[in-house]
Amino acid sequence: MIREQNGTVVIWGIHPVSEFLKHFSSDCLEVFVTEHFGRKKPQAALLRSLKRVGINPAKRQDFVSLSLPKGAVHQGVVAIVRPVWEIGFDALPSLWGKATPLVTVCDQITDPRNLGAVIRSSVAFGAHALLIPSRGAVPVTGVVVKASAGAIFRTRLCRVTNLARSMDALKKFGLWFVGLTPDAEESIWKLDLSIPLGLVVGAEGGGLRRLVRTKCDFLAGIPQDSMFDSLNLSVALGVALYEVKRQRTFDRNPVKLG
Repeated sequence: MIREQNGTVVIWGIHPVSEFLKHFSSDCLEVFVTEHFGRKKPQAALLRSLKRVGINPAKRQDFVSLSLPKGAVHQGVVAIVRPVWEIGFDALPSLWGKATPLVTVCDQITDPRNLGAVIRSSVAFGAHALLIPSRGAVPVTGVVVKASAGAIFRTRLCRVTNLARSMDALKKFGLWFVGLTPDAEESIWKLDLSIPLGLVVGAEGGGLRRLVRTKCDFLAGIPQDSMFDSLNLSVALGVALYEVKRQRTFDRNPVKLG
C-alpha cells in the first residue's frame, strides 16, 4: 500500500500529473497507470510526456490497494511527488522582488477542497504566495492538488508556526493586511488595494481567529444581495483577489460598448 511519507505527496488525475511533469519532472518519483491506460488521446499524450522525461510508469490492474480517498477521480494515473510548492518564510520576499507584494493568508482552513479552490484563485489573480499555519489547518494532499486543478504547482505555500507573528514580520516589509469578514463595516471596493498587501481569509464557519483579526490593518466585506447568507470563503477570496487585480491593472480607457 502506498502512502504519503517522507515528505512525499500522492497526486492523481491526468491534468494534475501532466502539470507536475511540465514544471517539475525531476521531482516526480513514481507513476502508476492502469493496464489499458493510453487508449484515449489525453492518456497517450501523458505517456509521451513520461517517456520524454525518462519515467517508465508501473502498470496496475486497479488502484484499490493505493491510498486514494473514496471517490477520487484518478483517470487511470497516480504519481508520487515531492512537495515542490513548499517554501521557507525567509524566502518569501524573493518571490515578489521589485513587484508589489500580494500574499494570501489562510487562517486554519480545514476543508481540502476549499484550500484547493483558494490556491486556484490565488494563482489566477497573481498572488505571490500563500501563508498557512502549520497547526489547525488541512495538510496539502492529493485532494488539495486535484481541487486546485494543478495551480498549486505554480505558486508557493509557506507554513508557519505562528500566523499572527508572521504577519507582524511581513509588515516590516511594507505589507498591509486586509481581513475578509462578513461583519465588516467597510466594503472591499472602498479600500486602496494597490499597496503591498496580504488578504486574510478565515476558517469555514469560525472565520478569523481573534488574534489574527487584531493583526489585520483593515477588515472588509464583500457587498452582496441581502437575501443571501455570506459567501463561501474561497468564493469571497476570489472576489477580493479580483478586486486587487482590477485596481492594479485598471484601464482608464475602456472599450465602449454599443
